[in-house]
Formats: sequence, C-alpha cells, structure tokens
Amino acid sequence: MNCVNHPDEDAPYQCHRCRQPICVDCETKLGGNSICPACLAQVREQAGKRLDAETRNVNYPGGILAGALAAAAAGLAWSQLVVLTGHVIEVGSTVLGGVVGYAVMAGAGHKRGPMLQQIAAVAALVGSIFGYLLIFVRTPAAAHQVLVGAADLPSAVYVFPEYLTSLGALNWLLLALGVAWAYWVPHVRSLPKQPS
Repeated sequence: MNCVNHPDEDAPYQCHRCRQPICVDCETKLGGNSICPACLAQVREQAGKRLDAETRNVNYPGGILAGALAAAAAGLAWSQLVVLTGHVIEVGSTVLGGVVGYAVMAGAGHKRGPMLQQIAAVAALVGSIFGYLLIFVRTPAAAHQVLVGAADLPSAVYVFPEYLTSLGALNWLLLALGVAWAYWVPHVRSLPKQPS
C-alpha cells in the first residue's frame, strides 16, 4: 500500500484518525498513535480554538472569590472532620488544594491561565493554613492548650506558628501536594507539536 500524500512511497503506517495509509515522512506520533499531516493540522486547529476560548475573557474577580470561598469552606469542613473523628487527617490539605483549584477555574468562567494558577496556589496555601488553625483551636485535646495552658483564642493564635513548625514531614509534603494540585488544575493545555 502506498502513502496517500506520496504515491511513490511505501506506507507502513495508518493514520489513527482518518485511517489513510502514510509513509515514514508523513507519520507523526500524537498520544502514542500515528497521525497524518492533515489530521495533525485539524487537531492543532481544534486545540488552538479551545486554548483561545479557555484563556480569553477570564473572570479574575470570580476566580479569586470562588477560590477564597472554597478555601474557607474546605478548611472548615476539614477541621470539622478532625473534630468529629479525633484524628488529624493529613490528606485534608491535599484534597483542599484540588477543591480550590477547581473552584478558581470554575469561578473564572472555566478559564485557564498562569494568573489563575497563581491565584489557586495562594488560595490553597492560605486555606490549608486556615484549616490547620481551626484544627489547632477546635480539637478537644488541642495542641494550643498544651502550648499555652489556656483555651483563649488570642493566646492560641499567638503560638500557632510554633504549632505549624512542629508539623511532621508528611503534613508538609501533603500540603505541598495540595498547593501543586491547585496550581496544576487551571494550567493551559499545550498544543500538539508540529512535526519537525
């Protein structure tokens, strides 16, 4: 069988999309599948339109508001779960990061972009710290009572940084994963590469 674009060339490949036979020079890998130049151009055009739609007319105030609300709600829900179970659920900060990332993207009108990534990462970090503050203050055998010797809120807030520094490596790792997840969610998806 000969190549659809080069009739003199043998066609060892078949385009995954249009099923046309293609030669070595015409074949490009896309997602592990062989694709012809015409289909690659169509895929790039469709991806370009999607990219343009996802990165134009971004509602930044909506993204910030949605991220802040999601961070506060997820932090509160996480602390409530810790109060009910009596266990600090370390993975809460990771889940919080994912929730915040999707909330920022949805609040911005399902848009993507570097600024939204930064907003989501900051909101996830602040939300995780807020969640740890609530856990610190609300748990029955709270660490702040040990550190301060009293259950008053101003004293608890004063020693909260000491509590944060006492968190284990797993807590910090999961918090970093949550921030990374929030940052990744509204990332701009790249176009398929042009054949060289």
